Amino acid sequence: MTDLAQTALFPALPTSLAQRYEIRRELGQGQASRVFLCWDSYTEREVALKLGRPEVLQGSIDDAAMRKAWLSEVRIVGNIRHPYVSEIYDAGFSDGLAYVVGEYFAGGSVARYCRPTQLKSPGEVLEIIHKCASALEHLRQAGVLHHHIRPENIFEIGSRQAKIADFGAFRWWRGVGEDSVLAYAAPEFLRAGEHGVQSDIYALGVVFYQLLVGKLPFTDRDPAVVRQLILDGARVPLWQLRPELPLSLDELLGRMLAPDPVERYRSWLEVLVAISECSAGPLGLSAVSDRPSDAELYERLRALPLLNRLDSTQIWELIGISQWRNVAAGTRLIHEGDDAKSCYILLGGEARVTREGKLIAFLDAGTLFGELAFAEDPPEKRAATVVAGTAATVGKWSYTHLLRASHGLQSRLLEIYFRLAAQRLRQSDERYLRLYRQQGPTPPKA
Repeated sequence: MTDLAQTALFPALPTSLAQRYEIRRELGQGQASRVFLCWDSYTEREVALKLGRPEVLQGSIDDAAMRKAWLSEVRIVGNIRHPYVSEIYDAGFSDGLAYVVGEYFAGGSVARYCRPTQLKSPGEVLEIIHKCASALEHLRQAGVLHHHIRPENIFEIGSRQAKIADFGAFRWWRGVGEDSVLAYAAPEFLRAGEHGVQSDIYALGVVFYQLLVGKLPFTDRDPAVVRQLILDGARVPLWQLRPELPLSLDELLGRMLAPDPVERYRSWLEVLVAISECSAGPLGLSAVSDRPSDAELYERLRALPLLNRLDSTQIWELIGISQWRNVAAGTRLIHEGDDAKSCYILLGGEARVTREGKLIAFLDAGTLFGELAFAEDPPEKRAATVVAGTAATVGKWSYTHLLRASHGLQSRLLEIYFRLAAQRLRQSDERYLRLYRQQGPTPPKA
């Protein structure tokens, strides 16, 4: 098909959009919108442009209050940077059409993994759902609920990595048939039109179920039957569809899909902790045995007093620039005389510090070490050896990766480095003072 013939298949963009965006192909369409892959001539990159259908928006988004609310929400999301939230580059109204321009994901959505023949491993699914929950909690703190969580709005960006997209789209669905979004509607919404954090938790639970077994938890040809199944919570347990899945997964899903909000998780923080515990349990859900899952790392780092100034975005960034591993007792972490290239954190277990074969210190879980060389130019050789005294979990990030990290993460980590340096200097002064008091002043010579 020629470019001219192909272009004829697409709607003409409003003049204000056509000056900047060139349609390359259609990515998908639904009852409320059409999505196109476009070339942004201003930033010279590929983007996804979503156009709301005029017949759907008529009488809803054209209403001044609705337009204002939608734009306000999209702007909030557009100003947030989180590794698992899709970026919004542009949004507004042109010639009566609502439009949103955001990231284009060549890998597509996770919807293709919601089929029995293309399922991901339980560990991979847990990682994806945990990252989605973390992103949704971050946005909740900014006052944003999603309202429209479904596999088509979760995009794969790498192994065990995903981004949530399509914020604000629920306002486009006014006037659209309920059947198209019924599968992800929480019982309280069906009963009374109520939607809150727990409703989003419910919808992500539906996606979770789909990714694990390849089908929706409530299905029937008759929408009225589906509606009643949702209200009753009458789903098929995971173990009946995949006997190899642990009961803990079904229990986790049971709390996310509970028809009564009182029995459902109350917050994303509760969901995050539950997923982390499931990932860390003796269930074989983590694909790499010598490395903790990202979900487990996130919860353990978030609980460290040392890192309490880092927000969720910075914790995820730290996980991303670091190497993490579970090591056996006796594993050498730093060797005296080696080049200093990285900073380390002992996330679990204990370690011994020796110099010239002599024990000089013990390190407990939650201790940062090797960070002082970051301030040296060039860094001096390592002055001591650090060996795991017990089975331990260790992370390290190179000084090179830290220099490429966001300004926010660099600032927070440098604050921690300086605070630790001051504490160690004070402790050293106190030791010298105690030694001086024990020995007394040197008597003058005769």
